Amino acid sequence: MFSRLATSGFRIYSSLRNTVVRLPAAGYQSQYSIEKLYPNSSLDFTSPNFKVHRQLTHTQTENDKFSGYIPVDELDVRYSRSSGPGGQNVNKVSTKVEVRFHVQSASWIPDFAKEILLQNEQTRITKDGFLVVRSEKTRKQMLNQADCLEKIRSMIWRASILPREPTEEEIAIMEKRKSRAKQEILREKRAHSLKKRMREGPGMNSL
Repeated sequence: MFSRLATSGFRIYSSLRNTVVRLPAAGYQSQYSIEKLYPNSSLDFTSPNFKVHRQLTHTQTENDKFSGYIPVDELDVRYSRSSGPGGQNVNKVSTKVEVRFHVQSASWIPDFAKEILLQNEQTRITKDGFLVVRSEKTRKQMLNQADCLEKIRSMIWRASILPREPTEEEIAIMEKRKSRAKQEILREKRAHSLKKRMREGPGMNSL
């Protein structure tokens, strides 16, 4: 009898377990929560398995592509007190984050993207070649560090996109535009020369 009840109870439990529907967690979320600050980002930003699906140009390969993974242990991360108005602890807790790294020494950045990165971010590059990024976006140190990493990631992505080569049709269109531009320049020169002769009036040979 007891064995039959136990078997029956196990079957009911298994049936209920298989029909459980997981509902999304409800509750209040702060405006500084990671989900609201970075709605399109993966929370697993420190994992080497972090994958970002980006379209490669025909000149790029998987080995040349920046995966999105940033090794935090290769960064110089500094914390300081945030400035500006805030709560009682705004000037007492080190929530402001500064992240810096040497661009040319960063093995996790494709070589071709390093020069472009240095060119694009000249105002953030020190004389020694370090890229410096700061954030005091929130009152949370962890979120400000995540914001710095997101900024760095976006900078490297922009530097990693190589311009594609134009198609034959696009080359033909550009050649036509160049030809029209040359013709327009010649037309303007002839018109200017004609106006100049008209201002000078008839010469001695015309008398």
